Amino acid sequence: MKVLHYADCTTLSWGVPYIAHMKALAELGVEQTLLCRGGDELERLAKENGIPVRTWKPLTAALPLLSPGFVPIVKEISPDIIHTRLLSAAGIAGTWRSKLGIPVVATFDKPGKARYYQNIDRYISCASWLKQYMAEHEGLPAGKIDVVHNPADTARFAGRESNRNEARALLNIADDEVLISGMGIYIHRKGFDVLLRAFAKLRPEGKKLRLALIGGGGDQRETYLKMAGELGIRDKLILPESFVKDVRPWLWASDIFVMPSREEGFSIALLEGLAAELPTVVSDIAPFTEIIRDGENGLIAGTENPEDFSRALQQMLDMNAEQRNRLVQNAQRTISDFTPEAIARQTLAVYRKVLGQGE
Repeated sequence: MKVLHYADCTTLSWGVPYIAHMKALAELGVEQTLLCRGGDELERLAKENGIPVRTWKPLTAALPLLSPGFVPIVKEISPDIIHTRLLSAAGIAGTWRSKLGIPVVATFDKPGKARYYQNIDRYISCASWLKQYMAEHEGLPAGKIDVVHNPADTARFAGRESNRNEARALLNIADDEVLISGMGIYIHRKGFDVLLRAFAKLRPEGKKLRLALIGGGGDQRETYLKMAGELGIRDKLILPESFVKDVRPWLWASDIFVMPSREEGFSIALLEGLAAELPTVVSDIAPFTEIIRDGENGLIAGTENPEDFSRALQQMLDMNAEQRNRLVQNAQRTISDFTPEAIARQTLAVYRKVLGQGE
C-alpha cells in the first residue's frame, strides 16, 4: 500500500508525533511520501527520519482550482490513497480527487467549514466530540467519520525520575522547589490567565512553589508578566523568552502538570505530560475528559474557574506520594492507547476500509 501524506501548513506543533506516526505505519508495511510546503521543521523532521519528501506550495489554499500543480505531483508519486492533514490540504485534494481517481482520507484536528471537506472518501476525527460537532454543525456524514486520536511519541517523554536532577540543574530549579507547569502557546484559549490566578490562591504550607508556562509564541507573554506582578507572584513565575522546541527537560523538572485550556481539538501536550509521569490537572473540556477520569488518572477542574483550579491544585499538593503515584500509574495505562504504534494500526484499518480490503 502506498500513501501520500499531504500537510499544507506554515507552522506546526505536532510535527514530531506526526512523523512518529508515519514511522509506525512504515513498520506495518505502508510505503509513504510526505508532500509539504518545504523549508520548514516538518520537512527537516521527515528527512531526518527517512520519510521521502516532496515540496510544493499552492498558489492560494483558499482557491484550490488555482492549484493544478497538485495533479502532476500526485500522478508521479501514484499513491493508492491521499491522506490530508488540515483543511487547506483537504480542500485541494478533494477538488482534484475526481481527476486523479485516487481516494482521499482527510484528518481534522479542530472544527472547520464543510466546504473544505468535499469529495472526501473518508474522514478521520482526532476526537469523539469533534466527530459529533462536524456531523451536527457542518453536515458531514457521521457514518464516514472514524475516530482515530492523534498519537504521542510517549517513549520520548518517559524517564522523569532518571532525568530529573539533570533537568533541574539545567533549568536552575532548586531541589526543594515544587514546580507546577503548564504547556502551550501563549494565547487566550490556552487559559494560562486562569492558571496564574489559581496559582496565586494556593496555600504553600511550607512548600516553595514555582510556576512555569512552557511554550512561547502567541501574543500574551507581556500580559502574563503584568498579571503575575499584579497577583504578587512575579518572582515565582518562569516564562521562557523564546519558543521551547524541546519541552522534555521542563517536564522532567516538574512536579505537577496543568492544562487549563478553554478549548482544544485534541491535546498532544496532555499526552506528553502524562507520558512524563506527571500527576495532572485539566479543565473539563471534552478533549480532556476523553482522556482524564477525575480522581482516577488525574484531576479535573472547571473551565475558566480559577477557584476550582486552585482547589484541584491544592488537592494535588496535599496528596501523599502514594496517592499521586496511583494517578500516574493509571495514566500510564491510559496513554498506552495513544502510542504511534497503536494509532498506526487504527489508521491502517481506515485505509483498508477505503480500499475495500476489510479491517
